[in-house]
Amino acid sequence: MKYEFSENLQRGVLYLLKSNRGFYLQIVNLVQPEYFDFPVHARIFSIVRDHYEEYLKLPNDEIIIEEARKEKVASESLSDYEDEILMVNGLDASSLENPDYLLDLVEDFARKASMKEAIKDSIGLLKEDRIEEIEEKVRKALTVCRTVDYGQVYFPSIKDRWKRVFDEDFSDRYGTFLPSLNRVLEGGLSAKELAMVVAPPGVGKSLFLVNQSVEALMEGRKVLYLSLEMSEDKIAQRFDSVMALVPQTQLKTQQNVLHERIEQFCGRYPSSQLVIKQFPTGQATVNSVRALLVQLKNYEDFEPDLIVIDYLELMRPSREGMAEYQAQQRISEEFRGLAVENDCLVWTATQTNRQGRSVKVITDVELADAYGKIRTCDFALSLNQNEEEFENGFMRAYVMKSRNSHQRFIVPINVNYGTLRMTESMDIFEEEED
Repeated sequence: MKYEFSENLQRGVLYLLKSNRGFYLQIVNLVQPEYFDFPVHARIFSIVRDHYEEYLKLPNDEIIIEEARKEKVASESLSDYEDEILMVNGLDASSLENPDYLLDLVEDFARKASMKEAIKDSIGLLKEDRIEEIEEKVRKALTVCRTVDYGQVYFPSIKDRWKRVFDEDFSDRYGTFLPSLNRVLEGGLSAKELAMVVAPPGVGKSLFLVNQSVEALMEGRKVLYLSLEMSEDKIAQRFDSVMALVPQTQLKTQQNVLHERIEQFCGRYPSSQLVIKQFPTGQATVNSVRALLVQLKNYEDFEPDLIVIDYLELMRPSREGMAEYQAQQRISEEFRGLAVENDCLVWTATQTNRQGRSVKVITDVELADAYGKIRTCDFALSLNQNEEEFENGFMRAYVMKSRNSHQRFIVPINVNYGTLRMTESMDIFEEEED
């Protein structure tokens, strides 16, 4: 695919590329040698790019000519390059006074070229039923652009920055059902963050996620609960008990009470919405979730504030052929990216290794298969419980990681195994012993 704009504009792009470092840095990732109409232009661009990558300086014309002498093909004459450099340097200065126009021109072309390339590649991938790779290629093509947000200039912005801090509305924080955590977190977690609950099998990860989801519903939020193991009806029955406070064993016999209390819940929190979706175990990728989000938005006008993924090990990474520890870290990174892309909070759960059952307090040492999966998350806690505590409906939540607040402390939790409701114990929470 060749540039659709004139030869002189292409020469203007080359001139700025070889002489203006700021222009070069903004545009180099959007340009491919094959985009230029003439092979000489393509080779000049390659020489400039390769020289900068090696020396972090733009080459002068003598260096370009010298490198062209080494790299030109037999059918080319060195005078072709010398003449072209003269033409590039001799451009009317007025045509170079608006570099932003050239930037926009190249950016628009690069976006179209990337999408066409993605569609072309997708034809072969579709025949091989490699749908996730198609989604990834198209998604990358949609992100092609030059960066115009250069971040925060520290010194001039200090007053404005602190004004934003003091004016921040903490009502938009995602509270947990544990008041002690909310106090430490200044109201709760934030959108664009990844939170993780860690426990051995059977201790209560899914139960924790349901209780956390109900807390979000009580804040009037839209919740998408993704199950990779239990059926949608089974998960819904857990929500029934936690929201209506009807024990699991009485859900069938207390239908009138259940319906009445759920109606009361909806009336009290009218803006809350809940969607429960089951994916086949080990089959769904983050791109499967992205596709679901598009469908929910287009057909149900539903855009979640909170996405719950139950749980990490039952997802499949978008890239195949990874070792287990690499796959789990990759999935964690993809979840974090999903939170940022959709401006929402993501809660998930993960397993411990075998030692997780034998230690008093689970730390990152007991993470199953991949320590790297906790690096990406913003907040992580473990659920700890021995046999005596289980019999008494008690467990300890240990804050393993909190990116922006206090960590390494324990919050005691009471668990009603009839209604499945989790609440913070009235006992004073303990600090971890050093």
